Parts: sequence; C-alpha cells; structure tokens
Amino acid sequence: MKRLINSTTILSMALYIVPPFAAQAQDFPKVTVDGTEVICLPDKKAECPEGAFCVVVKNEKNCEARAVEALAAAAAEAAAADQAVTDEAAAAQAAADQAAADAAAAAQAAENQAAVDAAAAEKAAADQAAADASAAEQAAADQVAADAAAAEQAARDQAAADQAAADEAARQAATAAADEAAKAEEAAEAEVTAETAPETTTETTPTEATPEVTPEVAPETTTEATPEVTPEAAPETMTEATSAEALPTVVVDGMTFICLPDRATECPEGAECVLGRTPDRCEERATARVAKMDAEVVTEAPAEDAAAVAAAQAAADAAAAAADPTVTIVDAPVPTDEAVDTLEDAMDTPVASEEDAPTPAVEAAEVDVITEDGTLPSEVAPSTEATVTTEVVTEGDTRASTEEFDAAPVIVAPGKKTGLSDFEKVGLLALGALAIGAMINGNKQVVSNTGDRVVVRQPDGSYQVYKDDNALLREPGSTVRTETYRDGSTRTVVQRVDNSQIVTIRDATGRVLQRVAYDAAGRGTVLIDDLQPEEVVDVTTLPAPRPGRLISIDEDDAELRAQMAAADAEEIGRKFSLRQIRMIPEVRHLAPTIDVNNITFETGSSAIQATEARKLNRLGALITQLIDANPNEVFLIEGHTDAVGSAASNLALSDRRAESVAKALTEYFEVPPENLVVQGYGESELKIETLGDERANRRVALRIVTSLLRQGAN
Repeated sequence: MKRLINSTTILSMALYIVPPFAAQAQDFPKVTVDGTEVICLPDKKAECPEGAFCVVVKNEKNCEARAVEALAAAAAEAAAADQAVTDEAAAAQAAADQAAADAAAAAQAAENQAAVDAAAAEKAAADQAAADASAAEQAAADQVAADAAAAEQAARDQAAADQAAADEAARQAATAAADEAAKAEEAAEAEVTAETAPETTTETTPTEATPEVTPEVAPETTTEATPEVTPEAAPETMTEATSAEALPTVVVDGMTFICLPDRATECPEGAECVLGRTPDRCEERATARVAKMDAEVVTEAPAEDAAAVAAAQAAADAAAAAADPTVTIVDAPVPTDEAVDTLEDAMDTPVASEEDAPTPAVEAAEVDVITEDGTLPSEVAPSTEATVTTEVVTEGDTRASTEEFDAAPVIVAPGKKTGLSDFEKVGLLALGALAIGAMINGNKQVVSNTGDRVVVRQPDGSYQVYKDDNALLREPGSTVRTETYRDGSTRTVVQRVDNSQIVTIRDATGRVLQRVAYDAAGRGTVLIDDLQPEEVVDVTTLPAPRPGRLISIDEDDAELRAQMAAADAEEIGRKFSLRQIRMIPEVRHLAPTIDVNNITFETGSSAIQATEARKLNRLGALITQLIDANPNEVFLIEGHTDAVGSAASNLALSDRRAESVAKALTEYFEVPPENLVVQGYGESELKIETLGDERANRRVALRIVTSLLRQGAN
C-alpha cells in the first residue's frame, strides 16, 4: 500500500499544473506537455522551484523532447509501483502455499529418516564386528612395512650426507684457488697503481640530512648504505682519485673492492665498488658487502635431492592450504613472452645517462585531459586489444593503515596457488610472476617477492623496489577497471562514489607514466606525466639545496613557507620526471621538505596504530590546504630505516611504512590519495653514519615535488 501511495504521489506531481514562480524561475525556458508545464534548467546547480516539474538540458532546443521523456519516465515509475504492489500480494500468497507444502514435506522426511536411522544402526553393528576381527592382522602388516621403510630412508640419508660432504670439500678447494688467484691479481694491480697514481686533491660534499624520525627494525644481515651526512658529523675525507686506476682498494676475504670517494664517481665495469670517504669506512663497508654475499649464497643440491626437496615443499604447502578451509586454490597466471621482454627493456632503461631516455613504449593509450562533451573515462569503451577486469572495491578488499600486509600466496601444485598476489590482481603479471632469484637480462636479480612488492638487486649492488602505486586509490565503494595489454602495460580507471575518476597508465614494471584526475563534470587535472622522453640529468650542474627548505608544521606560517620554498625550486629552470625525482637523490633533495612528527612502528611492522596516526593531524591539515590552493600538488612520502637487517628487507619495509603513512593521511584527514606518491629508501640514506640500531635513522619524510615535477600535459 505504501508503494501505491508513493506512486500516486509521483504521478500527481508529474501532472500537477505549475503555478506562477518567483522572478528567477521565470528566466528559464518552459514548455507545456499534456497540460503540464515543465521548466528547463541549464544545469544541475540551478534550483527547481518548489512544486514545479523541472528537467536539465544544456540546449534549449532539446527542452520539449527532454520534458516529454521526463514525464513519460514519471508515469512509467508510477505504473511500476502499482505492478510492484500486485507482485507483492502474489508473492505473499505463494509464500503461504510454500510454507504449507514445506510442513508436509518435513513430516514425511522425519518419518523416512527414522526408518533410515534404524537400518544404519543395524549395519554399523555388523561392520564393527568385521573390523575388530581384522584389526590385529592389519597392525602386524603395518609394522613390517614401517620397519622396511625406515631402513630404506636411513640408507638414503647416509648417501645424501656423503654427497654433501664431497661437494663441500670441492667448494672449499675451488674457493681457496680463487683466493690465491685474486691475491696475485691484486698484487699486480697494486704495483701498477703505485707507479702510475697521480697526485690527488681532497674534496667533501656534505648534504643536509632530513630530521624526520620513525623507527625500523628487521632481522638478517647488513649491507652497504649510501648515507646522507650532516655538516656537523662529516667524517675525515679521503683523497679523491682522478682516474679509475688510481682509486684506493681494499681486500676482504680474497675479494678486491674499489673505494669510491662519492656517488658521482663511476664504478669501473666488471669491478666491485663500495662508497667510502676514509680507508676505515671503505673496509667496513666492503666487509659488510662480503657478509651479505655469504648470507645469500645458496649451495646447489644434486638434481635428485633438489627434486625431493621441491616435492616435499609442495606437499607441505598443500597440507597447509588444506588445513585452512578459508583458502581458495586458484590458477596461477602466466605472463606473455611479450610482457616479459618489455619488462626487461623497461628495467634496463637508465634513470640518468649521457643521452636522453626514449619515450616509454607502451600499448596503453594516452588519455584525453579535457573532453569537449564532458564524457568521463569510465564512459569510454575499453580497447579491444586489452584484457579488461572490473571490480567494486569493498572493505575486505583493502588494507587499512592499522593493518599489516597480507602474506604472499603459496604455490601448492604446478599452475595452482593459494590466491593471487597484488601484482597479479592489478595485471602486472610479468613482474609479479618473477620467481625469487630469477635473473633479468643476466645483470639484475630478484631477491625478494612478497606479493605486494618485488625487490631487485642492480649490477652496482644497490636495490630497487617495485610495487603497485595504485594501491592508495583502492578505496571502499570505488569501481576499478583495469585494461592489461600484451606488453604488460596497464590503464586503470578508478571511479569513486561521487563520480570523480582517476586514470593511471603504467608500464610492465608498475611505473606510473601518467595520472589524470577528473571531476564529475569531466574536467581533468594532470598530476603526473612521464610519457614524454626524459632529459638527461647532470647532477654536477644542479644547485645546492637552499636553506629554509625544511618546513615545520608547528609554525603558524607553514603554508606560506611551503609556497615560498616551492617558488624557489621553480627557479631551477627545468622539470624532471617522477622517476628521476624518486631515484636521483641530488634532484629529490631540491624539493622543500615538511617536518613529520615522530611516528612509532612496532619492530618489523608497517602498521600504524590509531594513537600514532593522530600525530599526523597538523600535517594532514597543511597538505589539505595546499591541495585546495593548487589541485595538482603532488607530495612524495619517503620511508627510511637504519642499517640493521638486510638491504632488501629494509627497502621493502621502508616502502610499506611510507604507504601506511599515506593511507593514514587519507583515512583520518581525507587527503586525496591521488596527490600522494610513496617511495622507500631503506638504509641507503643514513642520517647518522652507523651500522647499528639508530633511532634517528628510522624516519619518514614528506617532500613537495610539484615545482620539480613535469606535468607537461597541463
């Protein structure tokens, strides 16, 4: 009945003869359709007078046609409401009939079950008697088989132990021979160096350290760091070499390392280099590098043993998956050969070189920043060349800043695994499917794949982390459409509940090449544009960071100081790609930095407790003010760790913590996530030069990079 009343009301309003309106309402064109006067509003912002019937049209010529459609729609809605009342009554009668039938069926089922139970009890008694009679005989047979299996296993174990001892002896002999050869080579090189080394000059280039602090601890071994040295704590300098042959060297466990005086000095091809401005520091870092290498060495087992271990591991994984009834086994996706080839090319493209980097070659098409008719990206049909997936994000699909990251999926059988990794979910299969230890073009090594992040060791011994930069955009209620192309590139359209949309293009590595934010009217704002060729960066020509680039959120004029610091960065006279800002410290340090209050993390954790997130209150307010003043403002959130733990684990942990800070800013203070970019730097930029547990090295920093960032499509 309520629906009938509502439908009648709707119809009466639709047929209501509109009385005279206020002066401003009469300024709009009107048409009369079947005795009903309809006002044609120019846009949704114009208010419809109370009691009137209005439609929105952009062209007055379409007023009458739109009015006819609107009145027809109202009449149809009323008819639908009437039909709903009729259907509801019919449904109620059907439900009553079904209830009666169910009651009769239940009575019959109870009678049948009683008969079945009686028969089952009789059969169970007979089966138990037969089982008791054969139990003793089976137990004796089982004991004989177990004794035979134990003897066979003992023989296999002894054979494997003998083989392992032989392999270890051979390895030690080979290592000793290599050490002797390395020492002889080092002695010959030392003679040449002593005869040809020129006189050198002393030079030190200290950089200002970022004072923001957050803690970090992760186990494993230490590795080389690329520190940021404060002027007060600058170490004793080393004489800078004028040629690769004249650079000082140290020998650790038979390995020769060249000591580089600064990051600008190139490591000779094929050599092992460490950064050390003093001989002691050089030897310390070389020792740490050798320890890291030793920790990562994996001794190959004989083929039959490796197969047995793999089978045992697969069985253990399958058993673990079977023990958890909530685990769903899915098919493991396989990337195309084209995607893997494109991935290798993208990872081999240098960040800075003597030549400009080429335009990124991706199949995903560039988006239109401004559409003439207000068409939004979600309304444009996806490319037929792409594989398209669409999902509506729920609370269960996202990670809150207070939650830890999910564990990586486990392979339980060939082509089967317990779920998909984050990389596989967003279409970055070529990267996510790389196994730990896989080689890329023979000069890069994947050392960690946690499902949400992949860490790769570069030829120079440094590490780089790859992840999904769109993770911040996945908010509950959003609809995400991902187009994945054969070369591994993706184009993602995120549509929010308010109909605003974010379009992001990425290459096979997950690198963001373009990001455009659209409002509900279809007006686009370019945030990132790396689709253009990168210009070469000569760090020796870059200006030193200016004083005053560190902005405290506790200052009353923090917003003004941030704007002034950004204006200073504009005077550099050129722009950089987001990748160059992320990966070249000399470029990134030109951006003004906002001081972040101390955020405490649990040991080895990347989750932020709600009590800690409240410390970001003033930071969130300042960022919101800056974005309101400039919608294309972009902020880089950096994560740093101390030197305790392996370089790879520290890098992934610092990147995860930076993402948690970004999520907290969005969750608690409604900072638009599309204006945030996260990047972890692990232990590569120590504030205090130490390999120990140093709280000051565990920190988070936030930089305003808009003034440096190329947003060329604007």
